[in-house]
Amino acid sequence: MRTFLLSFGICFLTAAAFAETKDITVDAGGKPALKLSIPKEAEVATKGEKTTIRTKTLRIYLWSLPDAKDVAGVVPKVGDVIKSEFVKYTVGSTDTIKVAGHEAKHLTGKGEEEDDNDPGTADVVIFTTGKQVFAACVHGERDEAAKERPDFLKVLESAKAP
Repeated sequence: MRTFLLSFGICFLTAAAFAETKDITVDAGGKPALKLSIPKEAEVATKGEKTTIRTKTLRIYLWSLPDAKDVAGVVPKVGDVIKSEFVKYTVGSTDTIKVAGHEAKHLTGKGEEEDDNDPGTADVVIFTTGKQVFAACVHGERDEAAKERPDFLKVLESAKAP
């Protein structure tokens, strides 16, 4: 019973911590291309086609892919897309999910962190708003990506065209 109550309490606190959100708009090619709801305390930085969303417990990397025609065309090139953050990426599994009302690919796999080559895992979601293709990623040492997955997918569930 104690374990259940403790687990319930932790889940409640996690949900409450993410309850306060703010909306952001991500540009692609200088034009608004994507709206997301992110944790209120998140810091957002954009450099070129890459946007970083950072909290104390979550780091999402989001790339606008202006030359991509569709999700399927990006999947075989995903390692090149995320190489500024994660290298030697090998996809272990691929699932189909919905993001922004369209079919998306959720890839999980292993590789190395770009900054120090520590072995780790990464979750990557390739998705479209209907006009623009994006790649989003969380990664970390060992199985860190799996720990960030619920919050990562919650942010992506909020995705929509502006």
